[in-house]
Amino acid sequence: MGGIKIGENHPPEFERQFPHFENFVEVAPGFWNYRTDFKLGPGNLLNIKTHMSIAQLDGGKGFVAVDAAKLTPAAKVELDELTQGGEKLVACMHTHPYHTLAIPAFHTAYPASPTRRYLGCPRHLKVVTKDTSGAAIEWSGDLNDSCVRDTFMPEIEMRVPAGSEFIDPQPPTSNHFSNVFVFHRASKTVVQDDTIVYVRKPQLLMRVFGFGPYSMHFHTSISGPGLYPTAEAPLQFMAWFQKMLDDWDFDHLISAHNGGCYGVAKANALALLVSNKSMLQALSERNAAAAVGKSVDAALTTDKPMGWSDDPNQSECG
Repeated sequence: MGGIKIGENHPPEFERQFPHFENFVEVAPGFWNYRTDFKLGPGNLLNIKTHMSIAQLDGGKGFVAVDAAKLTPAAKVELDELTQGGEKLVACMHTHPYHTLAIPAFHTAYPASPTRRYLGCPRHLKVVTKDTSGAAIEWSGDLNDSCVRDTFMPEIEMRVPAGSEFIDPQPPTSNHFSNVFVFHRASKTVVQDDTIVYVRKPQLLMRVFGFGPYSMHFHTSISGPGLYPTAEAPLQFMAWFQKMLDDWDFDHLISAHNGGCYGVAKANALALLVSNKSMLQALSERNAAAAVGKSVDAALTTDKPMGWSDDPNQSECG
């Protein structure tokens, strides 16, 4: 909804810790992002990609994984080199309710232990209970709990968008709006999955539906069902988003399925909010009218594709 166009941008130049890495890209000092295929649709023709990230903690305290993705052999070699065979991987945080598919295999490779905590969304704790070897996944924290989100403060700060359903988003085929926003302060990087969609090089189907290259959008479900159908929810989300911008000094924003915005992310996230304020205000008014039985503006409902199956048994998007 209400996307904005951004000029071409790339990770900044600096002396990288592992300059030979080709899979885990150090987008800023101490923060790596790995992107791999994730194919959907008939014949798996639509490759929306998916990702995971690694954030380095200060003072040699180790590394935190943000999300999980299927590791190619080459990617696993790099991750093992970065984390000393996983010994320095102190936590694995899974931040989107419907990004579940890679967790079992990742846990098999890097299992939960007294020195490696697994933190997840409420849905993860409910439905992702065993890894690919059949071993139980011992979740040690629910990211719906603000105390759990504060685990790595002040180095890593986490917030969940206001006005949206995070615990049990419904329907599963389209409500993929809410996820944890993770701010790695040292690298000035925000990583989140789907609330903000950043498109670097759109495929043909995305171009048909108006997603241009180097453009930033809110997830198409923002007008329903991503936000609660109340008059308050769109205004709560706007206020939450503005406070996030006020509080966090970031340069880079990493999204799950199409890429990252480097160097200019904060200014463009603000522009995205500004460009969508009238839509969100209209959505608030529509929801208020619907609550008292008045006719509503159907034009606010998007017809852009969500990109995954209409089958509720195939609702995972990462």
